[in-house]
Amino acid sequence: MNQNKGRKIAYLDIDGVVANTGQAVIDLVKKEFHKSDVSIEDIKEYEIPKLPWLTSKEVETLLLRFNDPEFYYFIPPMPQAAQTTRLWKQKGWQVIFVTARPPHLYEVTLYWLRRHGFAFDSLIMSSPFDKVNHCQNHALCFLVEDRPDVLFHIAQIKPQIKLFLYDQPWNRTLNFSLATRIKSLAEIEAHTVEQK
Repeated sequence: MNQNKGRKIAYLDIDGVVANTGQAVIDLVKKEFHKSDVSIEDIKEYEIPKLPWLTSKEVETLLLRFNDPEFYYFIPPMPQAAQTTRLWKQKGWQVIFVTARPPHLYEVTLYWLRRHGFAFDSLIMSSPFDKVNHCQNHALCFLVEDRPDVLFHIAQIKPQIKLFLYDQPWNRTLNFSLATRIKSLAEIEAHTVEQK
């Protein structure tokens, strides 16, 4: 970890931040469960079992699909996400993906990032609340996440890290003052991360 000291580091979650996983879930629900009237705006809860418009059998099917690497091949990237990582790299930032995907999805995740043209230095598979252990606590550092509970945990332990909450339907009801809410990675350019 000491090799990162003094570096400008962007820590990025994947699902809900650079991968449009919510839309991939909706596409799957429409195709397999014939629920044509649902949209990503209907995903009001991060945890799939808590969604009231899914039956227990549908939840079970979705959870099985989430363990299948094939599901992750076809997730669309967020608009401008890959382009933004390339821009950050040109400006001297180290880009590190820290995802809570399970370890057996490492290869498909690496393939997906490369296939869509993301510029990055490393990919770390971590449990959600262990992400804090991979983030350096210094001024030239920020993290982008879509889960407020994870951001809150990181803010409590490493308050120097600049935090961004990627706007999603499942986090809109929360008033989260510890992070700046964004709708795309490109917006981070407008926030003076280096002069906070």
